[in-house]
Amino acid sequence: MRLALAALALAGCAQMLGLDDTKFDQHDAMVDAPSVCDGAPACAAGTGRSVCGYLVQTGAMAGTPLRVASPTGQSCATLGSTEGPCALSIFGQPMASYFAGNTADQIVGELDDCGRYVIRDIDQSADDVAVAVTGSAIEQSAAVLLDRPTTGGTDTNVSLYVVTTATATAWGTQIDPANPPPVTGSYLVTFATNSDMPYSLRVGGGPIGMPPTQPWGVYFTGTHPFGTLDPSLTGSQANHTGLLVPPTGAFQLGGQRTGKSCTPVTVQAVANALVHVTLSC
Repeated sequence: MRLALAALALAGCAQMLGLDDTKFDQHDAMVDAPSVCDGAPACAAGTGRSVCGYLVQTGAMAGTPLRVASPTGQSCATLGSTEGPCALSIFGQPMASYFAGNTADQIVGELDDCGRYVIRDIDQSADDVAVAVTGSAIEQSAAVLLDRPTTGGTDTNVSLYVVTTATATAWGTQIDPANPPPVTGSYLVTFATNSDMPYSLRVGGGPIGMPPTQPWGVYFTGTHPFGTLDPSLTGSQANHTGLLVPPTGAFQLGGQRTGKSCTPVTVQAVANALVHVTLSC
């Protein structure tokens, strides 16, 4: 089955974003001291199905939440802030509409200065949806959720990996310092697995190459997802992540290791975005 890619809160935040008392995996310090950013937004659904989660940084700050230096836990709208995550806009819609570039069914979401988000009541008949964040200093960064139940309810703890323009440039340089390839229009892939064995990316069931001929892909080194690319790697590392520059149009994305294949998913290239998808492996 394909996997979906996502307190001690102030009263204002609880009212605006409906926080509950579940803990995020990310910790602010070696000891998880109480913080106004503890807790996750509750996805209370009304006429549709809601999505909530948090923004996660990539590149040099990989694995850390995207939040202001001194967060209050209140919504960006309440604060009137344009700092950190409050400088961004977030929306959700059926995946097919996102791939087609339609905007009519976009649902604008809410952010707080801890980088938590809520998008309420996306069309519940859509079993595949996309959530995207935009801003002047970032690439359009999206997450796709696949095989959702087509009933009312919630999708919780959906991590949305935010790629700054500086990080996208750095990734190109890491791949080829002399001739950096563009990485916009690519997929950030998580291999959901308990295995320590490396997975390699597959398109249409076949292997991929290296730039510039599409499809091509590379893998991230280090502990945290989507930090630093190493073009010498031939498979995923302990962070279980890779980057794929796909062919144009719709394609089948998968992964493989010795004796095991990931469940493939059908997605589509989005020219102006970096899209995160999780493969069940």
